[in-house]
Order: sequence, then structure tokens, then C-alpha cells
Amino acid sequence: MADRDRRPTILVADDERGPRESLRMILEPTHKVLQAESGVEALEILRTESVDLLTLDLNMPGMKGEEVMRTVRAEYPNVEIIVITGCGTVESAAEGVRYGICDYLQKPFDVVAVTAAVMRALIRRRSRSRLTSFLEELGQVMGRDTDVHRLLGDVEKSQKLRGRLAGLFSESGGPGPDEKAQNERARSVEFLEVLAETIETKDRFMRGHARRVAFYASLMADRLNLGAQEREEVRMAAFLHDLGKVGVPTDLLLCTTALTPEERTIVEEHPIIGARLVKPLDIPTSIGLAIHHHHEWWDGTGYPDGLAGEEIPLTARIIGVVDAFDAMSSDRPYRRALDRTLVIAELERCGGTQFDPVLAKEFVVLLETGVCDLDPALLANLVGDTDRARTATTSQ
Repeated sequence: MADRDRRPTILVADDERGPRESLRMILEPTHKVLQAESGVEALEILRTESVDLLTLDLNMPGMKGEEVMRTVRAEYPNVEIIVITGCGTVESAAEGVRYGICDYLQKPFDVVAVTAAVMRALIRRRSRSRLTSFLEELGQVMGRDTDVHRLLGDVEKSQKLRGRLAGLFSESGGPGPDEKAQNERARSVEFLEVLAETIETKDRFMRGHARRVAFYASLMADRLNLGAQEREEVRMAAFLHDLGKVGVPTDLLLCTTALTPEERTIVEEHPIIGARLVKPLDIPTSIGLAIHHHHEWWDGTGYPDGLAGEEIPLTARIIGVVDAFDAMSSDRPYRRALDRTLVIAELERCGGTQFDPVLAKEFVVLLETGVCDLDPALLANLVGDTDRARTATTSQ
């Protein structure tokens, strides 16, 4: 049976019989449903069965939900996770976000909410599967041809290869022309965001980096009172800023020693590669420019083009600040994360050289408010705390 014709397999992990049976009755007409009464049993099933989606209760006896999520992410990264719990908290939602869950539902759940969450999760699962296949093909080509620029040129010139990319976005059905165009753009963006997160799996120190940088950049866009369209472009560009690392060998990303001049040249090509990857797609040109220039320095000593000051697009300048903040605040192969006080001191010291001095100052103000330490609106929405979500959004 072709993979696309196979019924998706869902593993329901819950120590209570009632919720397990309710989920089975909702899902079984269109899915293969497996059941586990504990985290240990769920992991045993995952070792022997091909599972697409895990629905997980966080408070089962024995192995706790956080440990199950951590193990699943480490050993079965292609399995999507939906948390369904009777005692949701902001803290447990934060754990879920950290482990890349698709959704967070509270008991008692209803058919519509469960069905919608499962559909979203399985769409993401299919997108990742298609993307993995494409990257395997791309990797095979890159293994024979290390000239990434020539490879991208071949993609741009080849109708067959471009068709292969377009096929990753395609869906069945027949929407009207306007809806089809909107859906195509949305699928393009979704594909690129999945690609950005997939690239991060090459480097365990970078996991979650794109999402965090997008969050910080969005806060900056709000603080600068940018328009709605500009804010969305800032978010998208920030999420995709390291897309070009698909063309950087993993051993260079994980290198713990100083790079040779030749190795540094390869690494410094990633903004150019990223901009070329988004160029053929139906997204604003400003996003490609921001990706291309996010490593430029205010004093003109950055790369790839040595732009200076306001020659550098605003979105690229925003990304430059928040990207550096996340890099300094995170573990790296060659050092541990820096203390927040040291990070702020470095942002202030480099204002006017590496960073736009105004943007560096504004971001330090944001950091001192504490709003960058957690995404309270997102987490509150995940657990259904609408009052807290509204307050969090207003305070931002």
C-alpha cells in the first residue's frame, strides 16, 4: 500500500479508560488507533509500531509527561505530539512548547477540537515527511556536487526540479483562483518554516533558535510601531533567517575550534543561499533582502556585502540584534550560555559597531521588562487562560 493511502496511526496514551475510549471512538473511523495506559507502555509501542501521532496525558503514574515528550523527541522525532490533559498549567504548556507539541487540549475535550487538532498535526507530519524526502534527494545531489550556488542555479533553471518543489506545497481539491493563490503562498511559507526547523536538527545547539528569534523580532516590531504587514514580514524573515544553513556542512556548524579562512567563507555564504532559496516563491522581496543582509554590521564590516548604517534594511538590522542575543544566551559547542548581565553589556558595547545603536538600546529596554523571557500570550492561549492571554498581549 502506498504511504499516502495508509491510514494514519495514532497512539492514545492515558491512564484513564474513559478518555482513551472517547478518543478511540472519535478517531477510529478514519485512523488506526493504538492505546497505552502509561508512558512506559507508550514507548514500548513506539519501538514496535510505526506511529504518526501521539496524544499524551501529562499526569500518568510512573513516567511523567515531560519525560515521555523528551524521550519521544530524542528517539522518534517524526512523531507529532498533542497534549490532552485535565490539569493544564502555563508551566506544563511551556514544557510542551519546548518539545515542539502540535497542540494542547484540556479535558473535557469535544469532538470538534480533537478532530481539528489531529488534522493540523497530521498535515504537519505529512509536510515533514515530504520535506525529509526532498532533503534526502538534495543531500544526495550535494554529496556529489559541493558547489551549492551551482546547485541552486540548477534548481532555478530546471522545470523538473522546480516542479518537485511545487509538489511539496500542492493539495487536492479545486479552490478558486484567488483562494488557490493565497493557499499557495501559505503553503510556501509553511514549507520554508518547516525547512528552517528541520535544518536546526543538524545542530542540537540551534534547536528552537528560529522560533525564538522570530518571537524577539516580533516584540521589537511592535515596540517600533511598525504596520501590520511590516510586522508579519519581520516575523517571517526572522524565522527564515538561517535557511541557507542547508548548504553548510554539519561538521562546520558543530565545529569547536577556530574556522579556517576557507571554512569561514563557506559558513558566510548562508545568507546568500537563504535569500536565493526564497526568491522563486511568492513572498515579499523584503524578506529575501532581510535574510541576505542579517549579518551586515552597522559600521560596514559585516557580510556578505559590507553595507553600513541605514543602507542595511531595517528588518535585517532587527534580526541582527535579536539573533546575536539568542546566540549569546544559548549553549554553543565551544561554550556555555552567557549570563544575562554579560549579554546586555555586550549588546550595549556593540551598539554603533555591530548593531544599530537605537535598536540595540530599544532591545535592552525590552529585555529589562522581562517580556522576552517567556511568551505569556502563547502559553496562556495553549491552556485556555483567555484572561491572562489578553493581559499578556496588552502589556506587550
